[in-house]
Amino acid sequence: MNQASSIEVKANLSDPLWRCQNLYVIRDKKRQRRKLRFNTCQQRIIDAVGDRFRKRLPIRHYDLKYRQGGVSTLWELLYLDDTIFRPNTISGIVAQKQDTNNHLWDVVRFAHASMPSVLRPPLLKDSAKTLAFPNGSKMFVSLKVQSTTLHNLHVSEYPLCDPDEIEQTIAAVPPDANITLEGVAEGMNHAYDKWRSVADGWTRCFHPWFIQKEYRDAEPIPEPQWTEAEWKLTALALKEYGVKLDGRQVSFRRRMHRELKRLALQEFAEDPITCFLGSGYPYFDRLKVQDIQSRARKPIKAEDPFHDRDGRECWETEVWEEPTPGHMYGAGADVAEGSLNEKGDPDYSVLSVVCVDCKRVAMRYRARVGVDTFYRVCDKHGRSYNNALLAVERNNHGHAVLLGLRETSKYPRLYYEDPVEKAVSVGKPIKVDLRFGWETTPVTKPLVLDQLKQLIEGNFEDDVDHYRPELSLDDGELLHELFSFRGDKGKLQAGPGKHDDVVMATAIAVQMYLKIRRTSSVLDQGAIHVGNPSESKRLFGQ
Repeated sequence: MNQASSIEVKANLSDPLWRCQNLYVIRDKKRQRRKLRFNTCQQRIIDAVGDRFRKRLPIRHYDLKYRQGGVSTLWELLYLDDTIFRPNTISGIVAQKQDTNNHLWDVVRFAHASMPSVLRPPLLKDSAKTLAFPNGSKMFVSLKVQSTTLHNLHVSEYPLCDPDEIEQTIAAVPPDANITLEGVAEGMNHAYDKWRSVADGWTRCFHPWFIQKEYRDAEPIPEPQWTEAEWKLTALALKEYGVKLDGRQVSFRRRMHRELKRLALQEFAEDPITCFLGSGYPYFDRLKVQDIQSRARKPIKAEDPFHDRDGRECWETEVWEEPTPGHMYGAGADVAEGSLNEKGDPDYSVLSVVCVDCKRVAMRYRARVGVDTFYRVCDKHGRSYNNALLAVERNNHGHAVLLGLRETSKYPRLYYEDPVEKAVSVGKPIKVDLRFGWETTPVTKPLVLDQLKQLIEGNFEDDVDHYRPELSLDDGELLHELFSFRGDKGKLQAGPGKHDDVVMATAIAVQMYLKIRRTSSVLDQGAIHVGNPSESKRLFGQ
């Protein structure tokens, strides 16, 4: 170290932000060794919390970002520096999987090894997961932390972490410690909830891809060829971030959307709404669901609570259309199985009623009640909606609900599958089995969900500005569940910690809607004799 460098070091050695950019070396994207210099994304973080870090005030900060913005590298070096220059400091880095931890830890070890020799502290422990220093401080990497008191915690790829484990880790950090979270959006999961509801004392930064200077192609797209969406993004970028997009950035954006398709909104985020909507293996088009949600009407009434035999209040009945004389209705019931979601919450029993004439969800009941109460609720509302064609999912406890509707309530229009004819024995009459209720199987579930999706979203190829849904939705709880419903690796289900009871009840109701509509078409053509003759009696009370 020459004399000029020595003077600069002495003048600035007390500043952790100076140390971060002058004492540590990184490998950049071009495989070059160089001192860290804050890029645009990193500088925005420093602008947000740098003064608090200098003053050693507690930091709670969440960075929602595009891929490879350098956020983890910044926090790793800041925490490494704090560990080295502040005695008895424990710093931890947590990620969702081991290979990510290995990459993060390599940055830390490389930065320590590259420090000027006169300032680099020796190591009391140097392992694949821990660095310990003579000043009583140590830094480590792990998949979770529960028993160690931390002074600095950085969570990398927070949206991918197990929600229960990571919240336990965060809860174990004392109030005067630093907690920093970062990651690319991964659907409407715990990270989305955290982003929307960060508590007092937290700061947050959203980092769009276009602030990163190298994200541009060599050949620009001329402005006259820009689409309406690209001009909207240009206006947003200039207004919110002071960035004027050019043709090379527009070309890069088009290429990413062409190559990554739906993942482009996730990997190269543009705003803190669409990055969540377009990520995490969504089954339903969240942009369209969001558009429906923006136009949803409030219920015209929420009915008085229904009480069970013990006087307990059952809740959440919402009505968007009163029963209308002459209208036909289909209803679907999803019966709670008694299982718990990942948060430990029991599921719901749900009744959804769809108007065939108005093509909208007319009412929905949702509650945690026993089967004895639920079948009476189904009977009550089914009858009020002109004896709606009612299909009850017969899986598990659904059998008990069906028994109550058939034997006790004598519900008049209960859906059953087409009769199955079986020969009892040679020379004896044919036995006809009526299978009441709707059976959800690995075969029927994707079919009913696909038809629900089609009715909600219209043509798959139409974007959010041009789609034409057939079914009108106003049910806020249904829309909330549609946001978090996932189609990942062949599994169609609610996201972690979420519910899909309203989705399944509505999907079954839609099947009744479609059955009534098909049968109505046959009636209009005067050809009811085609098919099952009892169908018209069951559907229309003839």
